[in-house]
Amino acid sequence: MRDPWNAFVPYPDADVRHAAIGPLSGLRLAVKDLFDVAGYPTAAGNATVLAASGIKTSMAPLVQTLLDAGACFVGKTNTDELAYSLIGGNIHFGMPINPRDPQLIPGGSSSGSAVAVAAGLADIGLGTDTSGSIRLPAAVNGLIGWRPTHGSLDNRALRPLAPSFDVPGFMTRSLEPMATVMSAVGMPTANDRPSSILIPEDIFATIDDAVADEMIASLRSADMPIRRTDTIASFSLADLALAFITILQREAWESNKTLFERSPEAIAPDIAARLLSGSRLDDEEVREARRIAALFSRQIDRLLCENVIVALPTLAMSPPSRDAEPESFAAFRSACIKLLCLSGLSGCPQLAFPIINCARNASLSLFGTRGTDRMLVKVAQQLTAE
Repeated sequence: MRDPWNAFVPYPDADVRHAAIGPLSGLRLAVKDLFDVAGYPTAAGNATVLAASGIKTSMAPLVQTLLDAGACFVGKTNTDELAYSLIGGNIHFGMPINPRDPQLIPGGSSSGSAVAVAAGLADIGLGTDTSGSIRLPAAVNGLIGWRPTHGSLDNRALRPLAPSFDVPGFMTRSLEPMATVMSAVGMPTANDRPSSILIPEDIFATIDDAVADEMIASLRSADMPIRRTDTIASFSLADLALAFITILQREAWESNKTLFERSPEAIAPDIAARLLSGSRLDDEEVREARRIAALFSRQIDRLLCENVIVALPTLAMSPPSRDAEPESFAAFRSACIKLLCLSGLSGCPQLAFPIINCARNASLSLFGTRGTDRMLVKVAQQLTAE
């Protein structure tokens, strides 16, 4: 397959069989190179991991589920190194090209899967989302991005980054195939309508006013109750982001400690620096971060217990250009994590989707209580109906 976008890792083709018929028949599947696929290595975006991988002889169970449902595997996709970034760059394998705007970053860490879908090289992009690695590239590339309820999908034979937050997830070009994917992987059906959609004033105040106005207008166009609230939690976004990053860095260090200690020079300097920060965290800092996460999760449970959905901007700011300075990447990552961390800390599902006829190519997200994944799709379909 011709790949001018650098979406796929250029592995030699292996025979990956799929069911002849099923709900995903006719849909092409691109798999992030964090999942084991029989006949291929798993590199996790790192040359040393690739050299040590060997050819896998078994299939990640989630990948097998998709193949059994009829999806046709078309290749393994590039990822940020060790899945530890939101930008889409990789010093070993290069940065995929954003088909929507080649001047911008593709977003990461599920960069290749997002680009493969956006470029029309695949219909389903399987990725992972720890701190936004599906939702962010979906938003940047104009896609639907689903971060599932934490723990709802099989994550065996998937290389971890931060298990408290890691989830497999998906990207598609439209909502209909996403709904089909949710059904195929066993998500429970959604018969309910939300009692209301909640707009948190403090969160929408952090983004561009014109974008916020377009998002709120889109929400009001649907035939369902809209409510405003000052905030969704007693913690500031900055405090939640700090707790999230603390847990993430500690677990990322634990997941990659052996690699770092054996081959520190084999890891990009910015990734290595974040790993090293995780190694230096004080245990009390980590305990306090976990305490905040637990309290926030309980507050979200109370907020959403009556079938409420929260609307959120997917991104905090416009994505930088692919040749921007490292400081711009860091500022973008830091700003976006303040919004993207909410699903990770709470374990709740989030669905990102582009707003129809929005001049600014904005992405809106719906955030619901655990297990309401398919309801989020139904609501998004109502919001995007012409």
